[in-house]
Formats: sequence, structure tokens, C-alpha cells
Amino acid sequence: MADKKDKLLTAAIDFGTTYSGYAFSFEYDYKVDPLKISTNPNWVAGSRGLVSLKAPTCVLLSPNKEFITFGYEAEDLYAELALDENHIYHYFFKGFKIFIDEKGQLSKSMLIKDDKGNEAPALYVFAQVIRYLKNHLLSALDTKNTTINNEDIHWVLPVPALWTCSAKQFMREAANKAGILTEQLTLCLEPEAASLYCQRIPSTKLIGSPVTRPFLSFSAGTKFMIIDLGGKTVDISIYQKQSNGTYKELHRPTRGPWGGTEVDKAFHLMIIKIFGASCFQKVKDDFKADDLDIHRELETKKRIIKPESNSKITIKLPISLVTTFEEETGEKMKEMIQQTQYAHKMTWHTDKLRMEAGLFKELFREPINMLVEHLQQLMSEDNLSDVSTLLMVGGFSESPIMQDAIMKAFPAKRVIVPVDAGLAVLKGAVLFGHQSNSILESNPPGLL
Repeated sequence: MADKKDKLLTAAIDFGTTYSGYAFSFEYDYKVDPLKISTNPNWVAGSRGLVSLKAPTCVLLSPNKEFITFGYEAEDLYAELALDENHIYHYFFKGFKIFIDEKGQLSKSMLIKDDKGNEAPALYVFAQVIRYLKNHLLSALDTKNTTINNEDIHWVLPVPALWTCSAKQFMREAANKAGILTEQLTLCLEPEAASLYCQRIPSTKLIGSPVTRPFLSFSAGTKFMIIDLGGKTVDISIYQKQSNGTYKELHRPTRGPWGGTEVDKAFHLMIIKIFGASCFQKVKDDFKADDLDIHRELETKKRIIKPESNSKITIKLPISLVTTFEEETGEKMKEMIQQTQYAHKMTWHTDKLRMEAGLFKELFREPINMLVEHLQQLMSEDNLSDVSTLLMVGGFSESPIMQDAIMKAFPAKRVIVPVDAGLAVLKGAVLFGHQSNSILESNPPGLL
């Protein structure tokens, strides 16, 4: 570990199922201010003005399986190719990290399927994401006229706590193929990184139950739960602080499909009830740019809706959806909505769907109910009934709706959310890289 700690810079790559990104800090900055951690200022989508601190985990390959681009650029270029029907022989991978979650054992020869069912080597695709983010960081450093090279960097990859040794080894090999050598690479557990970050940032940057001290801290014996709400899944880890400062795992990590994409699915089902399944599918297949716009429009609305909001939500839908519907049915969209179950809850204006705030908030109901039920089941176990603190991290934790739901479901618990919950794991991984020693008693063998 000593050689890694001597690197000039520590950088972490958060390879997520839905979004990915990187963060870094210089060794000299860490010694003065550990929280001086930089990220890419903004990843900008080509449409709808969507800006985020991480980019969609999307990869576009050529017909010869050569890497073209990643993230928002991959989404936009693929949509452009589709307009001229030139996308058919390209490979477009999205949300493929779930492949590792579903496989107990992995091999170098395994294949994954893109959106059209075409296959490519999994290891190759994963390596492209890591290589792109690595090179993006190096380019950003170069524009600042630093003298940092790849060899000067200690790279950290946070991984889910429930991953098998096989999955972790797969990520190491992907990093090696991306140009990150084993001797400059560390893997850390996502919940450990998130916990480390939450305990290092000032209490003024924590939302929820008041923290009376300048920083969040746990006394010996305290039991706490880390709830990592991501795009597709929610990962839950439970620990107890020991008298020697380490943390003991109290329960095997659990996971469920209650992430932010469940809200998307609920919205899609609503649209299907209005427009019909065949119409909605036609837009997804034939108008990929419009389908992308629907997704980005929804993403912006999900971030701003608040539990106390009573204002109507306006979602702009592509004209292709309306045109396809009216051509297939011979009915007018505005009149058709009045014949649905949503007649008194939404209206149609040219290309805008206006709905009551309550109807939009209802889209969150299923993931909330399922998550709360699972948490209640966990805390009904004898050794977990006295869990006192719930730490919410992950991008979906930034939703005011989700924060309010968990706080109301567990009023006797201390619920805490960092203001930049979506970056908690990423920035925590940078902190972990600088200290390079695990504080988990039950750290799985072969992790670091």
C-alpha cells in the first residue's frame, strides 16, 4: 500500500449501472484539506439542457466493435445514427453493469448484449468505460498544465459490498485492460466509502435529523444502516461501530430493484395507458432521439418535485408520439385524455402534458413502499431493532420525495442525507484511497 499512498494524486472512478463519473484530489491538498476533491464540472446532455455530475453509463461501438464514445455523447450520436437508420450495425450498451450483479461467476470470455441483442465481450466493454473516464481525467489535468501522468495516480474503484471475489477480479482485469496497473489500483466497498465521506463533511452539509456536533460521529456500539439508492437498485449495508474504531458488519448486504428507474417505468406505464403500447414502442424503435428526450425530460422533473408541492407538473413530449397516436387511432390527443382514468388529473396542450402534482408523486409510490417494507423487515430482526441511524446516499437519495418518505416511515430513527448524496461514494472512495486502509472488521478476503 505504501507505494500507492506515495502517488501525487488519488482518483476514483464510480462505475455505476445508470451513471458513472470520476473524482480526484492531490496528495498535498489532502494533507491540508481532505475535502478538496474535484469532479468533472458538468456532463452536459445534447438535449433538454440536462446537466449532471456524472454521465450515463452508455457505450457506443462501431460495426467493427471499435470504441466511438461514452455517456451523453453516446446517447446523442446513437440517436442521430438512428435518424438515417445507420444505427443498426452499431453496438449500443446501456445499464450493463447489472450484468455483473446477475452473474455469480465471471470469465474473460463472457459476452453481453446491446439494445438490439448483438453481443460483444463483457470485459472489453467494461474496459472501455474505465479507459474513457481515465483519459478524460488525464485530459482535464493536461488542460490545467499539470505534470501529472497516469503513473503518478493511485486509482480507486468502489464496488458493491455484495459482489463476489469473481466480480471484483473481473473489475481489476477490466481496469488493467484500460491501462491501470494492479500496483496502482485499489478496490473499496461502496458503503465504506459513503460512510467515510458522511463522517468527514461538516454537519452543515447534512440534511435530515440534526447533528449537534461539527461532524457526524458514531460512539462505540452504535448501529447504523447505509441505504445507497441508485438508478436501478438500492443496496443496504448495516454496521456497528466497535470500541477500537472499526466497523462490524451485522447483516449480509441486501439489494432490491427500487431505484430511480422504477419511477421511469411507472411513467412509461402511464403513457402506455394513454397512447397504447404499440404507439409507445414505435416511438422507442423509430424515433430514438425523441425517446431520449422523454427520458431526459422526466429526469429533470424527478429531481425538482417536492413532497409539499401542489403545482402542476409540465412534461414536454415529442410530436412524434402525438402524430403516431393520431395516425394509428384517428383520434385527437386532447380529446382522448378526457376519456382515460386521468381525465381530471391531466390535460394536453400542443406538445405538453400537464398533470396534477399528486399524480406525478404517485409514480414514486411503488419503489417507496417496497423499500420501506424491506427496511422494516430488516429492522424487525432482534439484533437490528436498535439500529439508530439511516444514512441515505446515491443519486436517488437526492430526491426530496424519497428523503421525506424514509423520514416519515422511520420517525424514531435518525435519517441523514449528505447534500451531494449522488457523489458520496465517489468522493468517499477518494478519501479511502488517501488513507488506504479498511475500517471494516469483516472486510471480504482479497478485496484490497
